Amino acid sequence: MNYEPRTNKAFTLIELLVAVAILTMVLAIAGVIFRVSAGSYQTAAANTEVMQKLRAITDQLNADFKGLRKDGEIFIAWAATPADFLLDRDDPDGFVRLDRVTFFADGDFQSYGANPRVIRGNLARISYMLAKRGNSKPEQQPREKRILARTQHILTADSNLVTVDPNTFSTDQQWYNWHNLLEYDKTNLDGWKNIPWQQKQNMLSVITDVKVGNPTVNGTVWGANVNPSNPGSIHILFCEGVGEFEIQGWYYDQSRGIYRWVPEVDINGDGLPLSQADSDFLLIANKPDPDNIPGVLYPYPPYGNVNIYNINYSQPLVNEDNFYRIPGLGRALKFTFTLYDSKGVIKKGRTFTHIVYLDN
Repeated sequence: MNYEPRTNKAFTLIELLVAVAILTMVLAIAGVIFRVSAGSYQTAAANTEVMQKLRAITDQLNADFKGLRKDGEIFIAWAATPADFLLDRDDPDGFVRLDRVTFFADGDFQSYGANPRVIRGNLARISYMLAKRGNSKPEQQPREKRILARTQHILTADSNLVTVDPNTFSTDQQWYNWHNLLEYDKTNLDGWKNIPWQQKQNMLSVITDVKVGNPTVNGTVWGANVNPSNPGSIHILFCEGVGEFEIQGWYYDQSRGIYRWVPEVDINGDGLPLSQADSDFLLIANKPDPDNIPGVLYPYPPYGNVNIYNINYSQPLVNEDNFYRIPGLGRALKFTFTLYDSKGVIKKGRTFTHIVYLDN
């Protein structure tokens, strides 16, 4: 019998190297696909989060301003601060807007907390502004960490609620606690509008963290303050990750013969060093003066006024009959805000504008 010799076949060294190279390429491509897919998923999730924030803000603005009481009081302050190189390095125009507004609106309101109990009503005083965190002002916080606060005080005459009379307050701490911790005002609209002027200056200064007139409180605890670890302040936390909050009104600028949004830091938008002729803000060293913030207090009488530089508007005309002509109010308000996701995926955030019409 003849036997054929057995031969054992094996990979040659060259074949083995080629196989390893192909495997390495496949793994590398798979890694790239995985990273791209993971990045795409993170980006999609971040965009979804940002759009949810956008929807929440715009829906609430629409609901609140739909019930705007033009026979009530409106106060808007427009604050602009130069962008900080570290905190605001991606700011597109070099100025961070920290505007704030307070007004009265009709609606179906309910308190968020139960202290002293759940309160319901159909008229509320509402405020929007970027909030402090403890002693940290909004402009001192990273853009992606800033908080948009919404305070809501339901007007009520409920005899079971403790009477809190702001006319008796003598310190800014009292005003601050009332504005940040309570959710009701035990008064009516006429009572609020006719608060004595000195008390009104103190009240608006503490509520908005802007010096209004000549307040007699010292300014140590002004504005909205949200401490996420303090349950007593959570009811005013509206949205986190709001890097900027800008409010503008539609106005016919007679001196230029055009309609435009006011106020503007740089009216012609050329990005060149600011001049007083090209800004609605009072400037010091080509920067908005932080001690002279423009604003509008409506109506007059008894106290209303418009304070926008380079725009003159007669005080007696700050009334409901002329509502749509008032600089900073007009027929519409434009809100511009920059939103960030909580994971920091969208590094520069996304900036949106939303217009609320006031002539509905």
